[in-house]
Amino acid sequence: MTMHVLPLMLCLHLAAAACTNPTCSSPPCAAALLGDVGCTTVSGTETLKHELVAAGGTISSNAHIYGPFEAGFTSKQDSIIKNWGCSTPSVVYDADGGKDINVAEKFVAHACNIQFPRTVGTEYIGVVGPCGGHTGDYHFHRSFSCLYSEAGGHSSKVGDVASYSMYGKWEDFAGNKLPFLDACGGHFGPTPESSGANVYHYHAQDRAPLTIGCHGPSASGGLVGISQCRALYTECGDGDQKTIETADGSVTYDLFCPCYDADGSNVGTKELPALSTSEISYDASGSTPSPSSSPTPVPSPSASSSPTPVPTPSSSSSPTPAPSPSAPSSPTPSPSPSPSAPSPTPTSGGKVDAAVRAYLGNIQITSVALMLLLRLLY
Repeated sequence: MTMHVLPLMLCLHLAAAACTNPTCSSPPCAAALLGDVGCTTVSGTETLKHELVAAGGTISSNAHIYGPFEAGFTSKQDSIIKNWGCSTPSVVYDADGGKDINVAEKFVAHACNIQFPRTVGTEYIGVVGPCGGHTGDYHFHRSFSCLYSEAGGHSSKVGDVASYSMYGKWEDFAGNKLPFLDACGGHFGPTPESSGANVYHYHAQDRAPLTIGCHGPSASGGLVGISQCRALYTECGDGDQKTIETADGSVTYDLFCPCYDADGSNVGTKELPALSTSEISYDASGSTPSPSSSPTPVPSPSASSSPTPVPTPSSSSSPTPAPSPSAPSSPTPSPSPSPSAPSPTPTSGGKVDAAVRAYLGNIQITSVALMLLLRLLY
């Protein structure tokens, strides 16, 4: 078998090499950008055929766990690229590499105008297989989906990453909770093995860095922010940013920088919500991932939006209309027609004037009658 049959994601091994779990004696530490960042501790069964792994094939334990990056595509991968459905392989040539697997697949989908990844019958066509890895010397870049079951509460352990454990993506599957994670991809919380104690551990995640961004925790024993993570790598902020056209639009990307902000950008600076909340998880049913579900935005709308509109309508709207209907009431218009037009008496004021005149007229008649009576008598 020739080398070009295997996609270039790091090394093109013809025989499996043993996984070596790295060490990090004084965290935080930079993680390997192309190579082992940890090793799996359980085996799994692939659900669909992908490259050299058949549907139903076993992925053995102690498989390599890599970071998120692919190592580039060249003419050596022409047969693989054509198998993806890309008729002109050169449109995806990228000797530099350094894109995470998610961005790399969206780049291929756009450049080749294909659905990618996709399933055709019992075959999965993508840079990595449905379980999250690939090649003869099988290594994971994401998901570990065939190594744990999506059931119950906290996901089970899938591997060791230096001194800490790696778990599936769920903080609480039954409760639909995903974990808030720091820039390394870890957080503090209870695990199935910790007997209720809060310990630092990693979770697989659907967004980059997918596995880990660095080896945590921080030097003070806390969570690692994006600036701390980027300070570990000369590749972060080294001026090799590129604009990558993907199926989702243009992405500004810093090649081989594994530290992603709250918006999923490795050039942005929006801090991860894990650094500003005491919560360890968020509701996965939200429209956006952890950043927008963080407690940080919650107080912000309630403080700036709620108090302002409430007093505004009550003070400017309510008092103004209240006097306006009471001002144009009947006393004002009624006196003007009454003195000049007594006969129609359309208003209450006209009726009163007529009654007064009738009363006075009766008095005058009575007076005349009394005077005539007196003359007759005397």
